[in-house]
Amino acid sequence: MSPAQSPKAADPAEAVTRLYGLLPSEFTASRNAEAAAASRGGHPDLGKRLKALPKPSAAAWLTNMLIREEGPSISSVLALGASLREAQADLDREEIRRLNSERHRLLRSLARDARGLAEKLGNPVSAAVAAEVEQTLWAAMTDPNAAAALASGRLVRGLEANGWEPVDLDGAVADPESASPLVSAGARSRQPGGADAGNAPGKGTPRQQQAARAKARKEAQQELANASEAAKQAEQKLAEVQSEVDGQASFRDGLTDEIDDLRERIRELEREISDLDRRRGALERARDKARREARAARRAVEKAETKLDSLR
Repeated sequence: MSPAQSPKAADPAEAVTRLYGLLPSEFTASRNAEAAAASRGGHPDLGKRLKALPKPSAAAWLTNMLIREEGPSISSVLALGASLREAQADLDREEIRRLNSERHRLLRSLARDARGLAEKLGNPVSAAVAAEVEQTLWAAMTDPNAAAALASGRLVRGLEANGWEPVDLDGAVADPESASPLVSAGARSRQPGGADAGNAPGKGTPRQQQAARAKARKEAQQELANASEAAKQAEQKLAEVQSEVDGQASFRDGLTDEIDDLRERIRELEREISDLDRRRGALERARDKARREARAARRAVEKAETKLDSLR
């Protein structure tokens, strides 16, 4: 990138958004080039910000591509999410059931479209990645901040929904400060020191502070242990469910193969029936001819007998 382009590079939002629209294989080299160009063009702070941008996960990349390529469908997802949140707030069970049915249909369709888009872009993904994209879309439906993060088109990792609780956006959006205010606020509120941060022990005597820190450290260690165990169990559950999904897919493929075999056998039997019908038609014509010849022969015999009787 030439120095003449440096004013354009000085716009963080544009530079970041552009980078997260690239293929994963192109991201690192392009990010480094943009960072170097920004620094050379007199924007060292921007260069540092760009250099620090993390490469998106496979699911985040594909979700960002969906934003760019399937904008109307994503808008439908987010609008449906807003309707679901409203129905949830109103405790409208009938409307929740109806919207959830629509949600399942729409998310399954988009997950299939996502894999097709990845193929078209030359970077195919696994079923597990498509499932993570679907989970990210669902998370965006449950939380307006997550919806804004999704719409930014610069996700770094997938999002996860925890019921209708706020979605954890810490580290989920690249350079949130240059994104929309809603994205920036949502990301900051879940970062250390943000609105949701706990009260750090900083008051009282040194001994009280030390005891408070020890207690906080012990609680944090327990929280980490609990989270690690929960993560382990969740991974095991994911592996079990994925195995079952794969097994069902394999079983379905087997049934499909059987159906194809049966259809081919039906076609063979239909061809045999057609051959039999042709042979039967030929035999029936031969039978009718033989019947006519037999009747003619009997009449000839009767005629000869009559003639012989008249000569006696």
